[in-house]
Amino acid sequence: MQTTHQDIRSFAYFAEQQLSRGDSELGIDELFDMWRAANPPADELARSVSAVKAAIADMEGGDIGIPADEHLARLRSKFNILHGE
Repeated sequence: MQTTHQDIRSFAYFAEQQLSRGDSELGIDELFDMWRAANPPADELARSVSAVKAAIADMEGGDIGIPADEHLARLRSKFNILHGE
């Protein structure tokens, strides 16, 4: 990913807005993560859109997936996480 002057200005503006709203407890890493989530790189956004389109096509093809609670139970088991941690 190439950083542009516009990226830096956008991040600086975003950080100033967050801090002016009283989020002064946030560090630069948290601010950057929040900004990045709202401003993903074009290639990352394209991959995400493609993945969502593929999932929709799967659903339209009859794949209903698994219930969220079952999926979460599998993840908790896989990563040895107790419920409620």
